[in-house]
Amino acid sequence: MARDRGRDDRGARGDRRHNGDGEHHRGTGGTGSRATDQRQLPGCAQPQRTADRTETLRDERNTAAATVQSNILSPQPGPAELTGCNGIAEGKTIWYDFYPSANGLVRIRTSASFGTVMAVMPYNSTTLLPENEQRKCAVNQPTVAGELFANVQAGKSYTIQLGGVESAGGNLEFLFDYVVQLKQLQAEATLTAQPLARGVRVVNLAVSAPKKARVEVRCTRGCRPEAKIARSLGFAGLHGAVLPNGSALKIYVTAKNEIGAYIEYKIGHANFTKVQRCLAAGSKKPERCE
Repeated sequence: MARDRGRDDRGARGDRRHNGDGEHHRGTGGTGSRATDQRQLPGCAQPQRTADRTETLRDERNTAAATVQSNILSPQPGPAELTGCNGIAEGKTIWYDFYPSANGLVRIRTSASFGTVMAVMPYNSTTLLPENEQRKCAVNQPTVAGELFANVQAGKSYTIQLGGVESAGGNLEFLFDYVVQLKQLQAEATLTAQPLARGVRVVNLAVSAPKKARVEVRCTRGCRPEAKIARSLGFAGLHGAVLPNGSALKIYVTAKNEIGAYIEYKIGHANFTKVQRCLAAGSKKPERCE
């Protein structure tokens, strides 16, 4: 469960909640009481790829009534909202919160009839204070397009701030991409088998994989499925199993938010051949490794 903090046209930060891995919204700014409304943002598209995973958010707001906060923790004492970028003034800000579940890269884009300032910075989830020294910003003008790229770390909380150049306001479209660089699991397997006239008899199967990984072994014919989690595995239940010609022994090595490993032994002519592939995060469909 991720948390979502909100601001309405009257005021400061409030408490809301929103399910998901990525983007969370805090409404438009002002100088008054806590926000109480709740708004579900559009869902994130999560195409699976072997190299990375991308989540995308699109949101549109009218910022004409937005302001800049003189106290971001109101009604408690707090600092004023930091605005502007590279000497360009900014007003009428809206904020979004983001809680990355893995290290990655964010790309922020805006579309409006006026110039916009985009900024991202981590904030302390206990004090709610932004870490302004780590603030990164960019300006997008109607005549000179600009985008903002920033690296983010898993487990940290981030604020995304959008505002109008020289306090311009109106309809503002926000596009946000979160790209996670997925790690690839390293796994190896060794099959020892006795040749038979119609296939092979398994003598031993050993699999080496990261400790946190789940290792699942299946046969198209000739054995029962097994699954274990450990660094070095032996599958005693396979000992003596007869795998007929034309069958296959399949090994799936998977872990959350990581590219999995797939190893297949194809049985034929009283022998076997070994094939290795990758598994996209969250998938058990083998594909070529990039």
